[in-house]
Amino acid sequence: MLQYVCMSVITARQRCVVGVACLLSLPIVVRAASLREEAVTYRQEGYTAQQRGDFEAALTAYQKAAALDPSYPAPLNDAGILYEQQGRLEEARGAYEQALARDQNYLGAHANLALLYERLGQREKAIPHWLKRYELGESDDPWTVRAGERLVALGALSADSATKTRLTSRRRVIKQELEANEQSLSDFYAVTSDRY
Repeated sequence: MLQYVCMSVITARQRCVVGVACLLSLPIVVRAASLREEAVTYRQEGYTAQQRGDFEAALTAYQKAAALDPSYPAPLNDAGILYEQQGRLEEARGAYEQALARDQNYLGAHANLALLYERLGQREKAIPHWLKRYELGESDDPWTVRAGERLVALGALSADSATKTRLTSRRRVIKQELEANEQSLSDFYAVTSDRY
């Protein structure tokens, strides 16, 4: 019996230690979430500054956002766009590559890097990024369609494959529209059948 009591005390102590450890780790989780929120706020500030032509303030805000959350690729992609607008193409390339280092499937950075490589006349470097954008994108996404068109233009994809993607996309949109229409009619009949 004494042994049983000691085991329950140890178990209670262990539960207490685990509880304290959970409480101590809670601020880390909360802090990470608040850092992402702060990074998003800085990114929005950067975008606003960029829209009004204040490129220096925009770049500063994007850099702050990127520094706050090392898993957030969007502000680096935005900085790349800003660099391109200023004609700082090497810095733009570096920013896009940094965004992809944070998230190798970040579609915006793949498209922007592909466009930049084409602008620089480096078509062979553009192809893998267009291909990634094409493969990972939703078939009804206009940028997926554009990636397919660029791949056809660059000779990396047959026109038949790109056409198939566009047709599949259009079929999906039409199907969704028909389903929504059917649902609307069903709702209409359900509401009006009791009245008439």
